[in-house]
Amino acid sequence: MDKQTSKQQVYRELALFAIGQLLVFGLVCAGFALAGRWSREVLIGAAVGAALAAANYALTAVGVFRAADKAEQGDPAAGQRAMTLSMLGRYLMMIGVLVVGAKSGYCNVIAMVIPLAMSRPLIFTAELFRRKDRDSTK
Repeated sequence: MDKQTSKQQVYRELALFAIGQLLVFGLVCAGFALAGRWSREVLIGAAVGAALAAANYALTAVGVFRAADKAEQGDPAAGQRAMTLSMLGRYLMMIGVLVVGAKSGYCNVIAMVIPLAMSRPLIFTAELFRRKDRDSTK
């Protein structure tokens, strides 16, 4: 698979992930509304959580491409370092946003964390769609 095809597939998976996060955002808001706990803080918290999860996913893809380029240039150790720094930077970004959101009082912490917790199930679901598409092209 060439680089252009690989990037197109990543963009497609990112779009699926973003759509999934929008669904999670809607479910979080609906769940809080049904429980009688709806507030502006829930809306902001869910939006921040979903945006943070999507940014993390996109930055992961960028980090992987950067590391693969370094490895292709003949320096796999530099690729490994790039992935480690990317992971560390993403974790620090998420911790910073979560702490600021929680301390500011503008975000409901539970509504902010739920979209982040749903990242793995969304990635798993996107993988099922990707396998289905790959199998149907054979």
